Amino acid sequence: MMRIPVSSPAVLGRLKDFCKPYDFVLAPVVCDEDFNLDEEANKPILVTRFTKASEEWSAARYYNVRTSKPCRITTGEPTSKGMIAVRSYRSVLNAYVNNAEAKFDGPDGKQCCSWTRGMLQRTHIVAGEHRYCGKEFKRKLERGPVDHEVEFRCKVYENGRVAAGPETLRQLASFSERQISKRTGVHRDTIRLIRHGKGVKRSAYVKVVNFLKENSGAGTRYTVHASK
Repeated sequence: MMRIPVSSPAVLGRLKDFCKPYDFVLAPVVCDEDFNLDEEANKPILVTRFTKASEEWSAARYYNVRTSKPCRITTGEPTSKGMIAVRSYRSVLNAYVNNAEAKFDGPDGKQCCSWTRGMLQRTHIVAGEHRYCGKEFKRKLERGPVDHEVEFRCKVYENGRVAAGPETLRQLASFSERQISKRTGVHRDTIRLIRHGKGVKRSAYVKVVNFLKENSGAGTRYTVHASK
């Protein structure tokens, strides 16, 4: 059972007259196995009034935020249409033994999955570049439909700069900095950064790529890599 604070207008708007501002509501965790990927957008978001008395949770009346319809919950098999299966501590603990070890490889050298067996080994990582990433807290009641969760996924931050790929660097070698700067208006220092594989503003990079397309044929391929 999750305790959700009603701390923003977005949350209060979705709950309507169900609670007061800066109040709390309780939200059980709905069983994922009861919903297919295509039905994930229709997965219920259940809330009920806040109470610390855990013995009242199973008999309380819950409301589906998506439909505003009342329903009941169960930790077993639903016995009626208006009853929804939710996760208990028992189900969480039972599933724990099948959690994949994200930081380890199996005996075959492949990343662990739920069915990996045998002596595990550390996953070896070779860093090609540094990219900022973070794990965001998903505010279910603010963002509406809950997207399907993919394991080991995180948000990657980029500063808007791009670096030239190998094919683009090869094409750049056919022209001088003076030629490129004169035709594109891009400063020679920026062109020099591109030649050395450094990140530059996307607008400047696009001008250089367009110049190469005009002078090297339409069949040339250009690759872009996000810079750190």
